[in-house]
Amino acid sequence: MRSLLRRSRWLLEPAIAVAFFVVLAIAETGRHQLLPGALRSTVPFWAALLVLACTIGVSRLSPIAAMGGGTAVLIGQLLFPSGIFENGLIYLGYAIVIGVVAATVRGRMRVVALAFAVGAGVSIAGLLSWAQGIGHTDAGARALFFVLCAGAGAFAWLLGTLAGVWMRTRRSEKELARTTAELRSAEAETMVAGERERIAQDVHDIMANSLAVILAQADGARLLADDRPASVAPSLTTIADTARASLTEVRVLIETLVGEPGGPEHPGLTDLDELIARMSDAGLSISVERFGESADVTPAQELAVYRIVQEGLTNALKHAGSGAHARLALDERGDGIALSLASRPAAAGVAPPPNPAGRGVIGMRERARFAGGWLDAGADEDQPGGYLVTAYIPAVGRSTVTA
Repeated sequence: MRSLLRRSRWLLEPAIAVAFFVVLAIAETGRHQLLPGALRSTVPFWAALLVLACTIGVSRLSPIAAMGGGTAVLIGQLLFPSGIFENGLIYLGYAIVIGVVAATVRGRMRVVALAFAVGAGVSIAGLLSWAQGIGHTDAGARALFFVLCAGAGAFAWLLGTLAGVWMRTRRSEKELARTTAELRSAEAETMVAGERERIAQDVHDIMANSLAVILAQADGARLLADDRPASVAPSLTTIADTARASLTEVRVLIETLVGEPGGPEHPGLTDLDELIARMSDAGLSISVERFGESADVTPAQELAVYRIVQEGLTNALKHAGSGAHARLALDERGDGIALSLASRPAAAGVAPPPNPAGRGVIGMRERARFAGGWLDAGADEDQPGGYLVTAYIPAVGRSTVTA
């Protein structure tokens, strides 16, 4: 219903104009009959009434045309006195025109509208005093009449201006509310998209690591099944443990999403030994160097370090192959954690390094950035076929520039 009313808003002034003309035409038909012998005295009246009605109809769509039409009626009545409205109430149509024009125009046009309102009031006072003899014998009464008519025009302009300001303010408030709602919706969509990306990255980190270990152990068990059957059982045990750990991590992730806001604990620095042992069992030779005591980092930053190491070791196992070597260095002596992970294949040219545009490398960079630090990954210039990941996560209260 409101939408229909808004779309039909432009019909209001034309409807008022039609009603204005019809009602006055019925009221004035007896005094201004269009008879063959009286056309010269009645045509100016009907022409002035018709133009005034049209002026009301276009007052909102074209304020300048409305002011021009209203001025033309007054000038026409001055030139053709028979067109003057003897019924002074007809001139109330000018109050409608002035009010609508004042509510529509802005800026400097408001001054023009005020001049039109005062000028119309003075002109109407002059026409009526001339036609009806108002104040001919009393100059004071005549002056008061002029002041009242000019004041009435100015008052109509003031009411129209206030109405226009109120309507524009209300329209602005509605637009602001609509824009605010759209921004909130966009913010919610952005948060949902970010959460989906975080979930995808976590699932990628968990499953990529686990599947890489499982694949390496399964290949090893398949190759040793005939020659060394006793070696199959440890491989199967590692596969089961890895799958069980991955299932637990995925369950933890799901519980984080539907449980408490803080959620269950995530892997941290204390879980790195277990991760390294699991990757070593999968066939990756890993040497670890740690310097300093535990840095003052948040659980989220610990998770970032864990995931970066997990992804780096997974890439080393996946791209460098079984028997590859990785060297992990963690330095916690400064105001944060400096991380270096270098990997090289067991033999030259076994596989290309990780794709810098892949989800894994991008995910490591994003994790470091969200943790307040930076990460760089690329080919190791000191080791042919090697790959180097370096990162820095600042301690709590510290900041660093993202690389």
